[in-house]
Amino acid sequence: MRISNYSKYFLLAAVCCGVMNATQAQFVTNYKKAADDYYAKGDYNSAATYYEKYIGAKPGAKDGYDPYIIQKQGSSGSSTDRSDIFYRIGESYRNLTYYSSAEPAYKQVVDKGAAKYPLARYWYAVCLRADGKYQEAQQQLEQFIADYSADDVYKKQAKQELENCKFIQQQLASGSKTSVQKLDSGVNKEGASYAAAWVNDNTLSYTSTRGTYTNHIYVADAGLLSFNGLDKGQQGAAAFSADGKQIYFTAWDAKAGEGKKITAIYTAKKAGNAWGQPVLMSNTVNDPSYSSRQPFVTADGKYLLFASDRPGGMGKFDIWYVLLNANGTTGKAVNAGNVINTVEDEEAPFYHQASGKLIFASNGRTGMGGFDLYESKGTPEAKWEAVVNLGAPINSVKDDIYLISKQDKELLAEAMISSDRSSACCLELFAVSKPIEVIVKEPVKEEPPVVVAPQETPKPQVVVEDNKALLQHVLFELNSSELDEAGQAQLKEVAVYLQNHPDVKVEIGAHTDATGTKELNLKLSQSRADACVKYLAGEGIDAKRLTAKGYGDCCPLEKETADDGRDNPDARAKNRRVEMKVL
Repeated sequence: MRISNYSKYFLLAAVCCGVMNATQAQFVTNYKKAADDYYAKGDYNSAATYYEKYIGAKPGAKDGYDPYIIQKQGSSGSSTDRSDIFYRIGESYRNLTYYSSAEPAYKQVVDKGAAKYPLARYWYAVCLRADGKYQEAQQQLEQFIADYSADDVYKKQAKQELENCKFIQQQLASGSKTSVQKLDSGVNKEGASYAAAWVNDNTLSYTSTRGTYTNHIYVADAGLLSFNGLDKGQQGAAAFSADGKQIYFTAWDAKAGEGKKITAIYTAKKAGNAWGQPVLMSNTVNDPSYSSRQPFVTADGKYLLFASDRPGGMGKFDIWYVLLNANGTTGKAVNAGNVINTVEDEEAPFYHQASGKLIFASNGRTGMGGFDLYESKGTPEAKWEAVVNLGAPINSVKDDIYLISKQDKELLAEAMISSDRSSACCLELFAVSKPIEVIVKEPVKEEPPVVVAPQETPKPQVVVEDNKALLQHVLFELNSSELDEAGQAQLKEVAVYLQNHPDVKVEIGAHTDATGTKELNLKLSQSRADACVKYLAGEGIDAKRLTAKGYGDCCPLEKETADDGRDNPDARAKNRRVEMKVL
């Protein structure tokens, strides 16, 4: 049978189309395999690119094309497969902090009701909050909390995010005279620029990727700060001694797919115009199995503060510090404690010597989202006061971290922060300026002094009502079980009461505030109750008549957190109390 030339051409075209379709299908399959491999290695940028190729997404395409509307491509899998792909696209972009790209991917999963990915709604809400859609984020968080059955860290974080949404809207409604301005392109080049530090009064350094995936330390107007003999490919987050002759910095290697990234702190000294070979700091700073990073040396040179996820902390990354000895050695690493640290991350410490304030970033407190900047007054060797959020516009709905300031000026008079508020992906440097308010006082007319006869201080009485007495003068400092003079004076009156009522047995119950974990608070309250009973026994009261009981933070007298998320230190002080109960 003869086949006409027309039929031959038709058959040839059909065969070519079949080969092309098969080849295209193979390309699509290869896209998914490549994406899966990149995702497993933690290379989220490449993973997102190839997943979008697999589903037919065309980055930057116009003419009404939306890569997040499912297209008809039979070769790229079922709708169930697509939920898997969209979830991984969302996860990839979220891990890159590309929230605006992650948001529509998570929305696809949420809209399909994929029970396989219950966390998709939570991450969708986080992306909505990061994109400034607070009401929508609030609705999604409330829905997630209602639907999510597990009582785990994600439900806790969702409740925190819900408080964040309310806090954000309150902050944005309030006015502020503080100015936050992005630095020019001379510093903020393509990629990340962050973690500024003063080398001296006039020279600024910072960390930058300069459009690559490699972090290096740069000095303004001088370029790359290089070291000889350093075997780590990435360096950043530096701090300098007050004289500018010693540097402390973080170094690490970043290789996708090789497990946990361990960062460590190095130091080097300057000889002339060149930096000497960096030295890995001692094991009191660096634990070989855990990360230490973001060092800061205090202006007086006494302490090195840093962040670490080593054991013995309150959560993930905590703020720690060591004493810097004159002979170059370091003291024991000390955790900054549960006033500063939470179960989440606290990072990037900065201590402003003039104001006596510790500034740090945290993602474990009520804030505006991501990392916020907070302050606490105190010193490493003393107690830290209640932590306060620095508020808008210093904090934004994205990550705000690495605050530095000139030590000889007001904290916010000439400061810098790192933030990704105006970037799709990366931290950039911003200048912070808050005008100093000058208060002019009217001259006070002098009056002749008034002489007041000294009066005897009344003794603290013990008033028993309904078989109970609040020992209002037995108060404790934060994290302390030591009795002060006022507390001892009132316990003397308790001893008098018990001596006048020899048949009475009592329970001394101690309470803490809600700072810290339940376990730690229970232990602390028991030690406070024990201290009171020990004092009464020393006053001659039979120990068999006394019971010491610690209640922890179970029963507060007043609410310790205001509606706007700020701590109420007066309420915390009142909740740290001791009560006597007649048995």
